[in-house]
Amino acid sequence: MTGNERDRGIFHKIFNTTHSIGVLVFALFGHCDGFVRTVQLQSLGRHQMLRDLTRNLPFLLRKEITGNDFSAMDTEDEPMVKPEVARLKRELLIMSTKTNRGFQAKTADRDAIKDIIYELSRFNPSKNPARGYYDNADTVEYDNDSDAISGKWTLTYTDAPDITSLDTSRNPLATAKLGRIGQECSPPYIKNVIEWLRPDWAGNFPFSGSAESRVLQKVVTLASASPSKPMLVDLNVGGLELESGYPTQSSTTNDGLKDLIQRVQDQGLPAGLLSLQPLDLKGPWNPPFGRFEILYVDKDIRIIRTGQNYLAANQRIQNFKDEWF
Repeated sequence: MTGNERDRGIFHKIFNTTHSIGVLVFALFGHCDGFVRTVQLQSLGRHQMLRDLTRNLPFLLRKEITGNDFSAMDTEDEPMVKPEVARLKRELLIMSTKTNRGFQAKTADRDAIKDIIYELSRFNPSKNPARGYYDNADTVEYDNDSDAISGKWTLTYTDAPDITSLDTSRNPLATAKLGRIGQECSPPYIKNVIEWLRPDWAGNFPFSGSAESRVLQKVVTLASASPSKPMLVDLNVGGLELESGYPTQSSTTNDGLKDLIQRVQDQGLPAGLLSLQPLDLKGPWNPPFGRFEILYVDKDIRIIRTGQNYLAANQRIQNFKDEWF
């Protein structure tokens, strides 16, 4: 057994312990399907017939994917963007919507999206997309970060099994309902964010909160990159965070119990507890966790391929009003 294999074995034992802690917390409020690996995605594809369909993509169809209006995707209005790039981005968007982020994708859909992504990767405008994760990032100056991976992102498509397996739409008795999936790239961390909502069937139960009650699960990794391989990002295990979807607030009264009861009534049991005390399970031990390759990134979208040959497409959150984590 090699050193790396031994480290991975030890990590999985520790992870199982960490996962048990997460399950214990989520048992109070919802579904926790494990320590989800970094949002990673695999093979994708493209249909020629989409050329005409995507030119008239409705506004509401765009908004359906993540709740954003996707106005930034209207690249035909930008004279500097190649028409081919604008077309491919529209095709990717409509296929992402059609397949519900990949959760309902058929084999032909995945093949179509894979073709779109690999064709789009030929036009990648960014030369140093992971520059915020260089060792000397603080001393390197660039014109702007519009073509960097730093920032907040919302997942628009995936076929990675560890992500698609989180889908709760076909399970009416799920203990939580899957909401949005995103990623926060803030050096040195990359945090994969999963939004868990109150299940529909729990609406009449006490201490279940409202339909807007939510808990955010964040899988934390430590990331690093090098100018010698500017498209590759290495990841190490960072930890796990759980927090309320509401802003963390200090107690509003001198009566701690009364304040807790009020929060639980308003937000539900798990979110109410986490709004007072978020859970942070980071530690000093950070074994290797994998890597990904950046295939395309601009001011709108980012596409990556992992070491396991999965692909992921994400939409950049550009406006404060669109932020959900």
